[in-house]
Amino acid sequence: MPNLPELPTDLPVLVVPDVHQDLGFLDRAVALARAEGAALCFLGDHIDSANPRWREEAALRAVAERLPELAETHPHGCVFLAGNHDVDAIRVARARASLLLDGDEAGVARLDAALPAAAGYARLLGVWPTAFLRTWSLAAIAHGYLLSHAGVARRLWPWGASAQPEGQADTFLREARAAWLGWVEGGEEGPLFAAGPARGGRTAPVGGVLWLDWDHEFVDDLPLPQLVGHTRGREPRRKDRSWCLDAAQTAAGLLDPDLGLRVVRV
Repeated sequence: MPNLPELPTDLPVLVVPDVHQDLGFLDRAVALARAEGAALCFLGDHIDSANPRWREEAALRAVAERLPELAETHPHGCVFLAGNHDVDAIRVARARASLLLDGDEAGVARLDAALPAAAGYARLLGVWPTAFLRTWSLAAIAHGYLLSHAGVARRLWPWGASAQPEGQADTFLREARAAWLGWVEGGEEGPLFAAGPARGGRTAPVGGVLWLDWDHEFVDDLPLPQLVGHTRGREPRRKDRSWCLDAAQTAAGLLDPDLGLRVVRV
């Protein structure tokens, strides 16, 4: 079985939602984690800016280069979860590389015309080699919270895997990790990658962990509370025990092994 993402059980964990190429937000989050003696867990959508100020290729490159660096240098550990924008960008990068290898210059020109960011995404293949992407996953657990980019719907939870929530959670983490590796290594896309109707999908009743919409699809009904990003808002939002932390690069969640969750400004 593939190794699971590891977060410390005895240290705080700073859960960082959608960075979207905002290097200032990323640096502030890292500084806060260092000040708190905390590990880092990024909830995905590291790139592909939602803000016009951060759409330049230089911003894409700067944030992309910081992630492998953090994996090597952050003193308390660093876990990366994938977001739908990361997957889309890598998919485009691989498609463009395939066209180049085939000598299809016209195809490259059509792709670049349709998606001006394609050439920038192509550089991700050098910055994020497959070996680095293999260290990512689709979900993690820290101090009693289930972490993912968009959230886990009830229909995707392995209720029958165990009578105990701990066994169910372990099974789901392994399934999520295997699904991610299947996509990285072979492009395999299953239910965890699907979009639901709230995000324009047509093949699934609700979104998978990359696409579940907080406002219209998320329900806090799993054994574990969840921390997610993905659905942008002005403030962090709560549903029962769970939180959406995506507040336009202004907030994160600090999970303490003794004190629980504190939603913090960054």
